[in-house]
Amino acid sequence: MHTQAIFELGQEAERLLQLALQNLNTLKTTSFTTQHDTNYFGQSYSGTSIPSKFCPRGIQAQQAMLQNELRKITQHEMVLAIVGTVKAGKSTTINAIIGTEVLPNRNRPMTALPTLIRHTPGQREPVLHFPYVQPIDKLMTALQLRLQQTDRETLSKQLEIDRDMLGLLTRITEGESFAKHYLGAQPIFHCLKSLNDLVRLSKALDVAFPFSAYAAIEHVPVIEVEFVHLAGMNESHGQLTLLDTPGPNEAGQPHLQKMLQEQLAQASAVLAVMDYTQLKSVSDEDVRKAILGTGASVPLYVLVNKFDQKDRNGDDEEQVKALISSTLMKGVIEPEHVFPVSSMWGYLANRARHELALHGKLPDPDTQRWVQDFADAALGRRWQHGDLADSGIVRQAAEMLWEDSQFDEPIKMVLHAAHANASMYALRSACQKLLSYTQGAEDYLNFRSHGLQIASEQLQHNIAALEDDMRLAASSQQSANVVVQSNVKQAVSAMSDFIQRYEQQINANIQDYFQHGKVPEKLTRQALAFGTQRGYDFNAQDETLSFDDEESAQIALHRIRASCEIILTAAQEKMTEELTHLFSYLEIELADTLRSTLKPIEARVAQGLSQAGFRTNISLPVFHVGLLNFNANQAFNELIEEQDIPVAQLRRPAGMRGTVARWLNSDGWGWEGYTVMQSRYVIALQDVQLKLRQHVAHFLLQLNQSMAAQIEIAVSEGMMAFFADFAQALETIRVNLQQSLTARQQNEDAVSALRLQLQQCVRITRYIQEDTRMLRDDIQTLFTVEQL
Repeated sequence: MHTQAIFELGQEAERLLQLALQNLNTLKTTSFTTQHDTNYFGQSYSGTSIPSKFCPRGIQAQQAMLQNELRKITQHEMVLAIVGTVKAGKSTTINAIIGTEVLPNRNRPMTALPTLIRHTPGQREPVLHFPYVQPIDKLMTALQLRLQQTDRETLSKQLEIDRDMLGLLTRITEGESFAKHYLGAQPIFHCLKSLNDLVRLSKALDVAFPFSAYAAIEHVPVIEVEFVHLAGMNESHGQLTLLDTPGPNEAGQPHLQKMLQEQLAQASAVLAVMDYTQLKSVSDEDVRKAILGTGASVPLYVLVNKFDQKDRNGDDEEQVKALISSTLMKGVIEPEHVFPVSSMWGYLANRARHELALHGKLPDPDTQRWVQDFADAALGRRWQHGDLADSGIVRQAAEMLWEDSQFDEPIKMVLHAAHANASMYALRSACQKLLSYTQGAEDYLNFRSHGLQIASEQLQHNIAALEDDMRLAASSQQSANVVVQSNVKQAVSAMSDFIQRYEQQINANIQDYFQHGKVPEKLTRQALAFGTQRGYDFNAQDETLSFDDEESAQIALHRIRASCEIILTAAQEKMTEELTHLFSYLEIELADTLRSTLKPIEARVAQGLSQAGFRTNISLPVFHVGLLNFNANQAFNELIEEQDIPVAQLRRPAGMRGTVARWLNSDGWGWEGYTVMQSRYVIALQDVQLKLRQHVAHFLLQLNQSMAAQIEIAVSEGMMAFFADFAQALETIRVNLQQSLTARQQNEDAVSALRLQLQQCVRITRYIQEDTRMLRDDIQTLFTVEQL
């Protein structure tokens, strides 16, 4: 409908991108950017060090980023990057999004290299294209030579040689290279796992893997397949492509963090896959940091996988959305862009539906393992082969499993929207990247222009003063650490007192319960949340509860446990709320401490810090309901005691006397007393109360120790990051001043020419920025029209 408008907007975006690339080429030739790829200490920028965006390598990276945006808009391609840890179920999620198995699951990482998965209508069987295979071939040759010099037994001590690795070693020895095309899921799986094993083998043999050769997105492997969820839909004016990215530190490869950030920067949007059961794990935190590093230039969505593993004490859907949007992701994502799902259920359900649509039945479960998994999830673990014969029942079960997976909402809101508006997503991505470039370029160029107007002596004085500030910042870290540790100690002590106070309150409520035989009135509202009004569970005057059969005893104990869990759940909610406030206050206090420590330095270089984009942030552990799970079941184990007690009974005596009594049917005589042992099932209420108190004390002790350790670690890491960022900002300013001094020391004609060149670059940058903002507004207007 809006093809002409999209075409015209695309033409404008191309023009602005070309202009920005020309501007960067101009900057590359200036005397400012012909040097200084090292820091103040003569070290190259590598690892976690980030060079200036306008040093030679920085300009090259920005050019690559803009070239990628130019490629995407000319091809009308929207790239949706999928990022997540190995255990989060990223491959399963991608399979669920596509609707069929494209990335087979494996226990170890499967994404050694970024992989594009492109929706290709009509391509039912996936095909992988790997045209840029030359760097891998060179690696294979190098590994072949190294293997000739390496004993296999020695290698086995450094590397797990399983069947897959053994096959790869044979392949390298025989000189078999990678093909450029693979058709079908299994050949694709074989190719991808071999690439991943190559990473492991290269590390073991100390041969560099050519990751840098695949930094450009056009060089990575591409899988073409029709997305089942998009089959039959009206074709959009654009191309939708998923980008499967390596997880940070995946397979013990720390450099993948940098590769991940580079790939995310090239995406049109990001879909993060998080593990519901591990939302606060270190690995998920690495993913969050990489995503937050992209800033606001890339739209973000989150799938919280494994939501099917939620138990009744776990965070519900709304709590998960609030936790991620407001806390874990620091407010950079809206709650409506967070989707709790079960990727495995979504994948199995949709694959079953797809098979039924194509063949009218499911494959043999004995030959297709996924069918067994589907039957377990959809029909229950007691399913029989005959249950799969009725296609109507199987189809209904698949639909119910799909509904339970909660995958329908993200498919419609993310996948369908991305497919329908791929071109506009690509255009919007280009605008965001252009605006990011122009904002940084204008600050840089203004700094440079101002530097040319300052005398050399003043620049030298500024550099010397700044170097003094850098040394002062390093020494200030020690004094700040003393203050911070004092704050941490106070916070840990306050938390300990807080937990001890709550333990006393919990024990008081437990004692109240056992004194009266029912949940305290002040917790009645919480009890009603369980769906029933709770009365008396037992007579509080009794010390023990005695039953004739074990089943009755179990029912009584279950009632007591349910009431005790009401008490613990009420405490859990209050503790969560108050500890959240405690940690929030501590975070603010620590940030204030660090800022006040460096305030004198910051005041002297405030302008430079602003131009360098300096910012501070300390991320403390977040206390939420998922960390408070009392799970009191263990406290109620083995509390029913079986006792044998004597019971007096009457019986007819043997012999003539008993016979005569039976004849006369007499109840008054002819009986004799005797004793038998009978089983009784006894619950000692004092033992129940004692064991519950012990459980609460043990749980809160572990909680206190765990949270104290988390605070210590988080503050330590936050301190290091804070001062590293501050030092990097100062170093960037120092390099800029040094380059200004170098330029200022040229003859006046050269300085004048450079000044004119910079002024021209500033004008072009402002022009690009102004036109890009207008283009962004036009694209947003078109988005709004499309959604009406």
